[in-house]
Amino acid sequence: MNNKVSHLVFDTNIFLKGLEFNLIPGTIYTTPTIIDEIKVEKYKDKNRNILYRIKVALESKKLIIKSPLEKYYKIVEKKARKTGDFNALSEPDKHLIALAIELIEKNNQNVILFSNDYSIENVCSELNIRYSPIYKEGIEVKIIWEVYCSACQKIFKSDDLKKSCEVCGSKLKRRPKNKK
Repeated sequence: MNNKVSHLVFDTNIFLKGLEFNLIPGTIYTTPTIIDEIKVEKYKDKNRNILYRIKVALESKKLIIKSPLEKYYKIVEKKARKTGDFNALSEPDKHLIALAIELIEKNNQNVILFSNDYSIENVCSELNIRYSPIYKEGIEVKIIWEVYCSACQKIFKSDDLKKSCEVCGSKLKRRPKNKK
């Protein structure tokens, strides 16, 4: 990690990697929705150590949990619709990217978002937000997705991902429209 990065934004999957994030230089930020994903009841026992580390990090002010302002969320929604990632991103994912935008704009500091999610990386790339995966390769190119029916080939709006084709009833999928 670059010493000049002072604000780190962590996705759920980064916390779940079991990193000793209390030893990482810089302040770590995340959103309440990300913490809620970690606290899911069925994984509570499995994530006990991670939840303890989060508690210690909160007490030492190493970790800050913050909800982004709505105006930054709207920026993410607009860009995710443009890239075709809108329905591939969860609400916590969108909040996380919005938080990164807010930190960049308000603090005028170096911010890097850590996630192993390709859709997050794709939208961050489009928004010029620095990002990094941990323990895996990140995206190599920006992708604009299109939603289509694999049976009849009709093209739909990106918001229609996960719906069924109005013509033939097949489940809609997405594919790269063009690569930048």
